[in-house]
Formats: sequence, structure tokens, C-alpha cells
Amino acid sequence: MFPVDRFRISGDLSEFTITSDNGSRVIRSFCPTCGSGIFGRNDGMTGHVTIALGTLDDPSAFTPEVVVFARSRLAWDTMNPALATFDAQPAWKPDGEG
Repeated sequence: MFPVDRFRISGDLSEFTITSDNGSRVIRSFCPTCGSGIFGRNDGMTGHVTIALGTLDDPSAFTPEVVVFARSRLAWDTMNPALATFDAQPAWKPDGEG
């Protein structure tokens, strides 16, 4: 998750909007040619985007700070037990977001 003001993208995008289990609107942006997910926005977390790590040149440059939707992980997908972990979308907000 990154602040919107630190995020730039160019080129064409397509979007798909869903309503989450907690009622917030989630917009997923993807490549209109191949369908690859690129980033998402959630009206419950205005000012931030979630970026698909597979779109980054070096995803290892980032260190996770929180695990969200842990209920959906596969048995072999182990997480650092020191990370804050939530089964679903928490009331948690990124630092500086009230």
C-alpha cells in the first residue's frame, strides 16, 4: 500500500468495481490488453493504492508491514509471525491516516 501522491502510472487502464464484505467500494485497475492486475483503490482507505508486486521491477526492495486477508492464503503461504495479521479488511489505517 502506497500513498497516492507517491504513485504515477501512464498508459491505458481498465477498471472493475466491487463492493467488499464491509461495504466499501473497491476499484481494481488492470491492463486492458492482457488483463494483468496492476493496482487497486478502496474508498475505505482514501489516499492510498495497493500495487500488485508482480508489476514491480524489484519487489524484494519492499518489506511487508501488515498481512491482510490472511484467511485466503494457502497452507504453504507462511507469513512472518511478527507482522500484524488480519483475516479480513481491518479498521487498521496506514501510518498518518487517522
